[in-house]
Amino acid sequence: MFQSYPPALRVSLDELQEYLCQPVEKTKDPLKWWVNNQHSYPNLHRMALNYLSIPATSTAVERIFSQGWQLLHFTRNRLSPSSTRAFLCLGSWLRCELISSADLVKIIKQLGKRKLDTTEAIDVQ
Repeated sequence: MFQSYPPALRVSLDELQEYLCQPVEKTKDPLKWWVNNQHSYPNLHRMALNYLSIPATSTAVERIFSQGWQLLHFTRNRLSPSSTRAFLCLGSWLRCELISSADLVKIIKQLGKRKLDTTEAIDVQ
């Protein structure tokens, strides 16, 4: 079936074909299953470990929605979408220490001097 492919790719495709032909095994620990079967499927084993080791979480997304809700609901319900994005980015950058609080204060003072109205977008690029 894979004779026209280069030898290295043929080995990987044969390995995948062999894996797909096996009956499905139920396991509670897929990482452990791949470790136990790494000799049978060395290429798939590496790929499975790469994907299965990524933690499944939506915490970051939930945090952004929460921060956005707080920003819009309580304090600044007339901000434009661009301004909202800018404030959320600035807050995230501050927490990640990509910008300092002194720089943030300087930005806010500059914006105050320009007398931005609430619909003007803030350029954070």
